[in-house]
This record gives sequence, C-alpha cells and structure tokens, in this order.
Amino acid sequence: MPRKKIKKRRRWPYLLLMLFAMLAIGSYVLYKKLNPVWYNINKNKYPITGIDVSKHSGKIDWLKVSQQQIHFAYIKATEGTSYLDPKYKVNYSGAKESGLKTGVYHFFRFNKSGKEQAENFLKHVSLGQDDLPPVIDVEDWGNKNHKKKPAQITEEIRAFIDLVEKKTGRDVIIYTNESSYKSYIEGHFDTSLIWICTFRKEPRMENDRWIFWQHSHDKPLDGVEGWVDWNTFNGKEEDWTNFARL
Repeated sequence: MPRKKIKKRRRWPYLLLMLFAMLAIGSYVLYKKLNPVWYNINKNKYPITGIDVSKHSGKIDWLKVSQQQIHFAYIKATEGTSYLDPKYKVNYSGAKESGLKTGVYHFFRFNKSGKEQAENFLKHVSLGQDDLPPVIDVEDWGNKNHKKKPAQITEEIRAFIDLVEKKTGRDVIIYTNESSYKSYIEGHFDTSLIWICTFRKEPRMENDRWIFWQHSHDKPLDGVEGWVDWNTFNGKEEDWTNFARL
C-alpha cells in the first residue's frame, strides 16, 4: 500500500507538466490565429502583407481572408508542362471577388522545357489588367531528380520568361530562395524583380531588388483550412498603390 501511494503522488508533477504544456501550446496557437501576420516584421517600414496559396492550403473563405489586413494574394496556377492546380480557378476567382489584389504563379520544373512550361502557363491563365505581375517559382525543392547544369537551367528559365513577357506584355517576377538565387538567377536576370524566400530578419540583396519577401511557410489564417505562405511587400502604402497599377 505505501508503495502505491508514493507512485501515485509522483505522477502529479508529470500531469501538471503536461497540463502546462497543453495550455502553452493552445495559447500559442490562439495567439497565432489572432495575430497571424506579424512574424517580427516592422509594419511601419513594411505595412503591406500578402499570402500565396495552392491546393495544399485546402478550402479558403476569401471573404474572411480579405477582412484580416491582407492586401494581396498569389495563386498557384500551373507546374511543369501539363499540370494545372485543381484549386486554381476557384482560388483565383474567389480572391478577385473578395477585392484582393491578385496574381498567379507557375512552379518551374528543372527537367522540363522552359518554352513548353510557358505554353502550359499561358494556356490556363488569362491575366486581367488589374492583376499583379505573373511569377515564375524557381527553387531546388521539388527539383532534385534532374541532370542539368545550372547554366542550362538558367537558359530554360530565360525561355519561360521571354515567352510569357512577349505574350502578356507584363514583366515576370522571379520567386526564389537564397541558394537557388545564387545558383540560377544572380548575374543573369538583372532587370527582373525578385520575390525572395528567406527566414532572416530582412532580405540581404543588392540594390533592394526584392519586391516581395516570403518569411513563413506554415502560418494559419482564419478562413483557410490549411497553411498559407506569408509575404511582405518592399515599400510603403504609396509604393504599393503605384506598383499595383503596373
């Protein structure tokens, strides 16, 4: 009997620890739900916030999203030479109807022709005059199984950009992370604006070339079933107004 009582008493510290851990996790999740954007961003310096989504974000209530200090949304449209994101049409129309500035992007496959990928993108996308510039997503993630040299990949990226810019009359923004930027972009696309993914406090790029900064991949947002990527625009509200007219 005495041994059983001792064992029972010893469980309490662990139960209390588990309870405190659960409360802490719950409080953190609630805090992120109520304060989803701030990721230590200086909002006086960078007041404009946006998200980018794909089928992986799940069902989205765009009206709710538009009511949460979100200024823009980029929607995944295509990937490779034949893939169309199954949520593209509903996300694109939903974002536009909610009043958000809307843009579309293509996930670039290193082992595919840049020209054929551009044709896939153009086949499914019809840019409106008030849409944000189109984006090509260039990153090593998801592109491990290829045998091309960096210079060959750069040329395929150029082929994609040249055709899309020719057909749409819009400049293409390049989304990339720090390592992919150094491997395929740096020194080759000097006139292209960059959407940089980095988890540093602030992007470190020459001449402030970055136009968007993606600083989180996995933050929740009220009205979104899954996770969204968070992005900050490089400029003040006046700068955003001017850019959004391009």
